[in-house]
Amino acid sequence: MILSHHNQSGAALIVCLMLLLIMTLIGVSAITSSTMEEKMAGNVLNKHLSFQAAETALRTGETVAAGLAADTVFDGTGGLYPRSNVDDTDYPIWENAATWVNAVSDPALAQQPQYIIENFGTAPRDANCMLEVPLKAGCLLPVYRVSAQGWGLNTNAVSLIQTTYKQL
Repeated sequence: MILSHHNQSGAALIVCLMLLLIMTLIGVSAITSSTMEEKMAGNVLNKHLSFQAAETALRTGETVAAGLAADTVFDGTGGLYPRSNVDDTDYPIWENAATWVNAVSDPALAQQPQYIIENFGTAPRDANCMLEVPLKAGCLLPVYRVSAQGWGLNTNAVSLIQTTYKQL
């Protein structure tokens, strides 16, 4: 028995080409998705590093604030500033501070984490000391705002954090 090949129309070739096209589109989509996820993971790492660097600078600034003497001059040098009055013409000091103090040295970071300290005057030690007349020594304690900034592996990720610190 002899079969005739004249009845074939090439449907198998068209089906195979369609399946190959679909598999190629799925492969390209998977590669694009993986690349995007890799970039997102890198950005998250970069942001976490910048926040950790800012935390380090903040803790260093708090340690410095704890050791400040009562007669310390807050004149903008050495990262020590008077309290900024925010109005239409005066920006918060952390936006235009000329002098920041480097907290630590980490060669992996794009820039070294930094801090500044603002003098916020005094605050009562506790709720009861303000009721005493005359005020006893040690009732009013110095208060500082410590601002810190840190960068990640590049300067695209920057974190700025602040704390208010009452000296004991």
